[in-house]
Amino acid sequence: MRLGIRLALLALVAAALSQPARAAESGDPDSRAPAVIQVPIPSKALPPVNRDEKLPDGYPEMIRKLMARGPADTLGDGVFALADQAFRAGSFDQALKLYADFAQRFTRNLRMNEALEKILMIRDGRDFDDEPLRIYARAESFRRAGHADSAQALLTAGLARYPGARLRWHFRYALAEIARDQGRHADAVTQALAVADTSAASRLAPYALKLAGDETLAMGGPPERAAALYQELLERFPDSPLATGVRSQVLLLRKRMQM
Repeated sequence: MRLGIRLALLALVAAALSQPARAAESGDPDSRAPAVIQVPIPSKALPPVNRDEKLPDGYPEMIRKLMARGPADTLGDGVFALADQAFRAGSFDQALKLYADFAQRFTRNLRMNEALEKILMIRDGRDFDDEPLRIYARAESFRRAGHADSAQALLTAGLARYPGARLRWHFRYALAEIARDQGRHADAVTQALAVADTSAASRLAPYALKLAGDETLAMGGPPERAAALYQELLERFPDSPLATGVRSQVLLLRKRMQM
């Protein structure tokens, strides 16, 4: 919790310190005047973490508000939106160029990882005359429009028709996410574990292990099983961006299992 507050305050200070520099670049005659930093102070202290390690009510929302997005976080969102639109429309060559342009020019945008994943997906998924890629793009459009059942039906049919497609693990991971969102925890775990299997050699494996662990807990499964899935993620993918958060989850689960 202290780390989250520290990061939030650092973000505020960095944003405030960057304001004079931007003003100087714009030729503002008052650019050398020191900025006044006003940090909102809670009216009362936050309650301590209890034995169950639950965060106090309102804490996540407070951190979300403190962690204000800077201009660099969203610079290039328009290019990303155009790339996404081209991808969902099936114009994969155009989408690839736009995603690559976005990734090269807007390296600090928060959607960088998503753009890189789409680049790899397009480059790797051109088998069967792009049909599996088209199926995935249409399913993504359905999901964004709120038609998860249609997306599920499309992905399931795609798996049956192209069981050896290079994107089959992306199909399964999307099905796991849909099941998770619909509260079908057991189905989500089944699909996620298929993606996480070592024989699959999928780059989505660490995310699948995380999802399987989360859904094991969500359906009331044994915490030992969830902890084992998280531990597998840490051992197989120690450099994953998920590792830090998962390591904290493992520690919390171990504490609870000892109570």
